[in-house]
Amino acid sequence: MNVLIFEDEKHTAIRLKKLLSVIDESINVLAVIGSVKEGIDWLKTNPAPDLIFQDIMLNDGECFEIFNAVDITSPVIFTTAYSEYALKSFRVNSIDYIVKPYDKNDLIKALDRLKKMKSAFSPPDRELLKEILTEKTSVPKKRFLIKSGDNYMNINSSDVAYLLSEDSVTFAVLFTGKRYIVNNTITELSEQMDPDRFFRANRKFILNIESIKKISSWFNSRLKIKLNPIVNEDVIVSRERVKDFKKWLDR
Repeated sequence: MNVLIFEDEKHTAIRLKKLLSVIDESINVLAVIGSVKEGIDWLKTNPAPDLIFQDIMLNDGECFEIFNAVDITSPVIFTTAYSEYALKSFRVNSIDYIVKPYDKNDLIKALDRLKKMKSAFSPPDRELLKEILTEKTSVPKKRFLIKSGDNYMNINSSDVAYLLSEDSVTFAVLFTGKRYIVNNTITELSEQMDPDRFFRANRKFILNIESIKKISSWFNSRLKIKLNPIVNEDVIVSRERVKDFKKWLDR
């Protein structure tokens, strides 16, 4: 199977290629493309691949610009840092997606789905894609309703130092050190929290910028974060998120 990869982060692209080769040795990666312009040029001058892994945000624009310029007939699996909630409408159009960072099991499921539904895949609806990507951001979550015994209480989002997922339970940890169970998942909260104040560092943590006390280089181009209040484990910004994390800090 001939595969074309759109990915503007070199390390992320390398990881995807390695995972694909482990899953299926017959997969042939034709090219890794990091920009809208390069993608348009490639698609206009080469035969259509059997499958496209399409990063939504490239280094010179959004991927819907490619679909506006080129008629794409190949099935597309989107790869993105957006949450499942934000992209659920893609599947209405028989398009699959994988949320970064890449996970081997997610890739296997997506490829299996392609095999089962290949005849049902259709080119992405350009207007639907543009609508999803340009949809107005919802109002950030301002408060949490917390149940404590038979009583309820409100916690302001600004009082939350970080949100932590442990054993499928999400906790809001306050700057005071107190922690409370909240009903939302980390993935849901990554879409609901104020993006100017909060950042999802990895699968387990969403950090308030005020909780970050020290940032250190870590193995494999990752970053290690020291938090206040202290957490009893290493808090690592995953390699796929480091670039966005630095941009977030430098706003």
